[in-house]
Amino acid sequence: MTITVDLSQLVTAETKASTALEAAKAKALATVTDQISAARGVLMTDLIGQEMIYLAKEQEAKDWQASESPDLADFPLMFAEVGITASTADELATVWLTMANQWRQTAASLEAIRLKSKSDIKSAASAEAVQSVVDAIEWPA
Repeated sequence: MTITVDLSQLVTAETKASTALEAAKAKALATVTDQISAARGVLMTDLIGQEMIYLAKEQEAKDWQASESPDLADFPLMFAEVGITASTADELATVWLTMANQWRQTAASLEAIRLKSKSDIKSAASAEAVQSVVDAIEWPA
């Protein structure tokens, strides 16, 4: 009698370790994504199209400051907000540009964390190394 054994069905220690490593990486990447999303969410308005409004406000503010004699009628978003957020168009342009710059600085910090973490997680050689990467992330306060 001959017994046939299909060795392709064997799960080796290396296969188990590789599977565990890939699972650890997937979990870590999801954790980083969730943390980045949460950090961004604290700073962003959750309204459909709001990002477009903020970009348009930033552009209007730049155009306002670049103009030698701006006419408020040519700046519809600014026209709508003067007297609410700031008393004058000059003040409002400064507010909008300051907010845009603050967002850009924070976004750059978060993006650096996201990209570095992803790279380090993907190149980690063990589940322990993956966890060390996650544990070492310094999230902004």
